[in-house]
Amino acid sequence: MKKKITRRDFLNGAAIAIAAGGSLSPRSILAMGKDNAAPGATIAGPAGIGKDYYPPTLTGIRGSHNGSFEVAHQLAWAGQKPDHYQPLDEEYDLVIVGGGISGLAAAYFYRQQNGNDKKVLILDNHDDFGGHAKRNEFQLGDRTLLSYGGSFCLQANVFSDTVNRVMDELGVDLEKLNAAREPGYMLSELNTDAESGYFLNKKHFGQNKMIRGSWWHAWEGNEEALKLLDSLDLPDEQHQRLRDLITGEKDLLNDLSVLETKDYIASTSYEEFLTTKAGLTPETIRLFEPFIQMAMGVSIESTSVEMACLLGYPGANSVGYVGKLANKLLNYAKDDIHFPTFPDGNASIARLLVRKLIPEVAPGNSMEDIIDARFDYSQLDRGDSPVRIRLNSTAVNVKNVDGGVEVAYVQNDKPYTLKGKHSILACYNGLIPHLCPELPAAQKENLKYGVKIPLVFTNVLLRSGAAVNASGPVQYHCPGSYFCVVTKAPPVNLGSYRDNSKGDNPMVLWMCHLPSPRNNGKQNSRDLYRLGRHSLYRTSFATYEKEVKDQLTEMFAANGFDAERDIEAITVNRWSHGYAYEYNSLYDPEWEEGQAPHELGRAPIGRISIANSDSEADAYLHSAIDAAARAISEIKQA
Repeated sequence: MKKKITRRDFLNGAAIAIAAGGSLSPRSILAMGKDNAAPGATIAGPAGIGKDYYPPTLTGIRGSHNGSFEVAHQLAWAGQKPDHYQPLDEEYDLVIVGGGISGLAAAYFYRQQNGNDKKVLILDNHDDFGGHAKRNEFQLGDRTLLSYGGSFCLQANVFSDTVNRVMDELGVDLEKLNAAREPGYMLSELNTDAESGYFLNKKHFGQNKMIRGSWWHAWEGNEEALKLLDSLDLPDEQHQRLRDLITGEKDLLNDLSVLETKDYIASTSYEEFLTTKAGLTPETIRLFEPFIQMAMGVSIESTSVEMACLLGYPGANSVGYVGKLANKLLNYAKDDIHFPTFPDGNASIARLLVRKLIPEVAPGNSMEDIIDARFDYSQLDRGDSPVRIRLNSTAVNVKNVDGGVEVAYVQNDKPYTLKGKHSILACYNGLIPHLCPELPAAQKENLKYGVKIPLVFTNVLLRSGAAVNASGPVQYHCPGSYFCVVTKAPPVNLGSYRDNSKGDNPMVLWMCHLPSPRNNGKQNSRDLYRLGRHSLYRTSFATYEKEVKDQLTEMFAANGFDAERDIEAITVNRWSHGYAYEYNSLYDPEWEEGQAPHELGRAPIGRISIANSDSEADAYLHSAIDAAARAISEIKQA
C-alpha cells in the first residue's frame, strides 16, 4: 500500500478571518491543525515543554505555521490585545523578543559583557528557535536526512571582525566547513564550474525539456559553453541576439557616457534593457528569471540591470568598457568567494548558540557533533537556568517603566506580563510600532518602510532518488514553473553526517517558490511583497503538495519518477515575512549616511533597543549578528 502524505488542508486565510472575528482563539486554531504535530508532542505553559517535543521533524506547513501568527495579526491588523494579564513573579536583566539569530546572538553578547550569572529570557512566537534559520529533519528507517527551511549559507567573505570572532568561539571552522560540501553546489558558490540544468516546461516552451551544462560559463561568454544555446531551439534571430548580448559583440549603451551608463544600469529594469536594447522576446527573457526570483523575491521587470548581472545573468559585456571590466573582475574573484553551509543551513549556527547559552540542551562542543545532536527542548525554559527560551509566546506590548521594562505576551491563549531591566526587540521591524506605542511617529514610519520578502522553501523527501539522479546533476533553473529553483539538499559530509543521495538512495529535494506577482507597471517591490504575502495566507498545504507532485512529474517522469510511489514527506517552509528588505535602486532613493529608514528606525528608546536583519537592511546571518552586537552596545551605555 502506498503511504499517504500527511496533509494539512487548512486554509490559513480562513484561520485569519476566524481569529480576527474572535470566535476562536489562536490556541483553538492551532488545535485544528493538530495532525501536523509530532507524535505525543506537548506544549506546556511558562513552566516549560515536554521531553518528547521536537519540532525539527514536523512536516506539512512550517515557517509561519498555524499558531505562530494569529495573535500578532490581531495586534497589527485590528489593534487587539488582551485587556488583562497574569503578572508572573519573574524578573530578568534582559528580555529579548525574538529567538532568531539576532535574538540568540544578543543573549550571547550580553552574557559575555555582563557575566554568565545575568538572567536572560528570550520569547519567540514560533514552536522552534532560530527564526528563519530553520532545521528540517527527516527520518527514513534508520537514516536521518537534513535540509534547511530558511536561512541557508554563510557569506564568509564579508564577515565583520565581530562575526568572525563569534564563529571562532562557536567552533565553526569556515575553511573546513566549505571543504565538507560537494564542489559546484550552486547555492554555495558565487559562480560554479559544475553542471546545472535548465528545465523548460511545456506550458511556456512547448515541451518539457532538460538541458544540462555549464550554464554559468555560457552566460559569462565562454565559447565552449555557448554551444548550449543551440539546445534552446530559439528562433535564429533570437539566438544571434542572445549570443551578441552575452559576448558583448555590440555596446548596447554606446550613446551614453560612463556616468550615464552607471545611472542607466542602476535605474533601468533588466526586462526593459533586454527588450529595448538587446531585442529579446518575452520567451527568451524568461530564461533569466529563476535566480532573480530566488534572490530578490520579484522578477526581472522589478530588478535592475546591475543586480541581474551581479547574479550572473548576461549583459555586463554589452554595456561598454566598464561592464566588461566588472565582468572580468567578478569572474576573477569567483574562485575565492564561497558560501559555506551546514547540512541544515544556518540552523546549525542557531543550535550552536543555544547550546552555548543552555549547555544542558544537548551534549557536545563542536560544529561536527551539532549536526546529529538531539536537542532536549524541555531544557529551554527551566526556572533554575540563567538563560531561558520560551517558545509559542507572542509579545504584544513592550514598554519602559520606572527603572526597567515591562513585557506582555500571550502563550497558549493565556496573557502574561513580566519585568526586565532592559529589552531587545529582535523580531521584525514591521511589528515593532505595534509592540511599542510610545515610539515617536516618525520612527514608526521608518520601521514600517521595509517590507520583508515572502518566500516558500519546500523540502521533499524521496524514498529513492534514482529517477532524479538519472536526469543528471540535481540542480535546476526552472523558468516559468511554480518552483523556480530545484536542487538537492546541501550535499555536505561533516562529522558523522553523510550525503548518501547517489543512485537509488533516499534524497531530499529543495524547491523554491516566490509568491510575489509580476509588476503591473504601477507598483514598487514593496507593493509586490505585500501582495505575495497575502497570497501565502490563502494557499493550503494541498495546493503546495499538488504543485510539488506536478512539477517533479514533469521534470523526472521520463526517467521513471512516480510521485505517489517516490515521495515520502513534504515540508513547506512558508515565510510570509522572509528576507529582510534590501533597497532596490529602481524604487528607493539613495539616502545620506545615517538617514535611511532602517538607520532611523533602529534608534533605541529608553531601555529598549532593536536588533534584527531589518535594522541593517541586509538579509543575511552576519547582519543579524552585527545588529545584535550594536544593540548590546546601546544597552551597555544606557
